[in-house]
Amino acid sequence: MSSVVITACASAPAASPTPSVAGTQAASATPAAPKDKVTLTGINSTELNLPTLVAIAKDFFGSENIELGEFVIGSSGTLRQAMIAKQYEFGLYAFVHIPIARLAGSPFKAVIELHDQEFFGLIVRSQLKDQVKTVKDLKGRKIGYTTPGSGSWALGNVYLKKAGLDPDKDVELVSLGGDNAVFYTALQSGRVDAIVSFEPIAQKVLADNVGVFLLDPYQPGQAKEWTGSDKAAALFLVTREDVIQAKPDLVKRMANVQKKGLDFIRANTASAIADAILASPKAAEQFQGLDKALVVKVIDHIKTGFGTGCISKAGFDAEMKIALDYKLTSGAITFEQFADTSVAGVC
Repeated sequence: MSSVVITACASAPAASPTPSVAGTQAASATPAAPKDKVTLTGINSTELNLPTLVAIAKDFFGSENIELGEFVIGSSGTLRQAMIAKQYEFGLYAFVHIPIARLAGSPFKAVIELHDQEFFGLIVRSQLKDQVKTVKDLKGRKIGYTTPGSGSWALGNVYLKKAGLDPDKDVELVSLGGDNAVFYTALQSGRVDAIVSFEPIAQKVLADNVGVFLLDPYQPGQAKEWTGSDKAAALFLVTREDVIQAKPDLVKRMANVQKKGLDFIRANTASAIADAILASPKAAEQFQGLDKALVVKVIDHIKTGFGTGCISKAGFDAEMKIALDYKLTSGAITFEQFADTSVAGVC
């Protein structure tokens, strides 16, 4: 797996107090506790990462006495295995990873919901737009996705099966890994005929006329038609039960960081969010090669999917039904197994 590691910069040290005040402060102030240094994992999906990028830009980690040492970006299936192996304590994941991990014996737990609807789309390369007008027209075609067992794999399977196609026989699924540039070149070169899309790669291929939407779940009625529900519990900050038991306060503060990011997204325009992220060199790394206008389009396209962070029981039910109906997991888990709602609450 090739992964990108974003190392967050610490804030500049504050100026020392004047000598006349320093003695008083030393006598009366409790020394600040050292920041907890954490590593967070994710994939290069704006739907998944936007609250974190805002949190980096606005130093919401620092406000919760956390230092984000590394933000590791890779392919979700590989990162899930690493978190099962206890290499990482916190990750950003799509729904399907939690039941897959739990059914494999690792007690993954969602602690805050980051996106309240399914977001994976289907984009076909522009040369085929007159031949491939429906999902069913993908029969015999090559479709790119990230990795087996990932969110893009899961929803790609759902869309194909819903259209009456057998993903194992009627199409060729091509694993492209977690690098958006590979998605772009695969579609542009014709290595694949379509991709299971997410941002920011979707807006990039649309802007460059490399591809066109075959299915856009943010268009009214599309999510309900293809997944059975307008709203779904799609994306989460995830940890394991052993981490919750050992470090409950850190888990709470990590969830608070995401909550502050969500609040900022909901309170601001796409342009203001883009300005905040692009002003931070570390946060802006995930939009490398995109100008501000395109970053605004990316955020504007997905902004309605960001909620308050509370974990939706109905959204869980919708996602679990999809997972069982389309055999994405080997069995069911309960809502109580799925989530620790002590911080974000239930809605």
